[in-house]
Amino acid sequence: MNATLRRGEPRTARPESQDTGTSRHKARELTLLALYQSDISGDGIHRAVGQLCEDNAGGRADLDYFQKVAAGTWSRLEELDRWITLGARNWSLSRISTIDRNILRQGVYELLAEPELPIQVVIDEAIELSKRYGGDGSGSFVNGVMDNLASRIRGGGTE
Repeated sequence: MNATLRRGEPRTARPESQDTGTSRHKARELTLLALYQSDISGDGIHRAVGQLCEDNAGGRADLDYFQKVAAGTWSRLEELDRWITLGARNWSLSRISTIDRNILRQGVYELLAEPELPIQVVIDEAIELSKRYGGDGSGSFVNGVMDNLASRIRGGGTE
């Protein structure tokens, strides 16, 4: 149902969980953009984060969450890359596209650093990003790697 607001009518707020989900989804998109830009340019993450925060001030993104995940992911790249190598059977890190690699880094970071986030939310968000920004087959690839790593990280699997 599409309702049009008339001048002077109050807006009905969406449920908080929906707003949080939407703003976190946008924060994850911004995180991917910052990670990708930093990975390609060789610059640190702070320049990309600063620019994206400026560009998205007043927008729908949860900028605090964006900054936290972007900086946290960037600071743990070596650890995250080891996890990805473990989870991406028969794939070297250099064979994984830059976009997919950064989607996986972000997802693995959330699995490790955000234990209150449900596993399925983390995996679904990674898949959505891969479908939107990745190439053919990215969604399936990211799904497989994230599923493997989620069971290892959160399910008591081996290192």
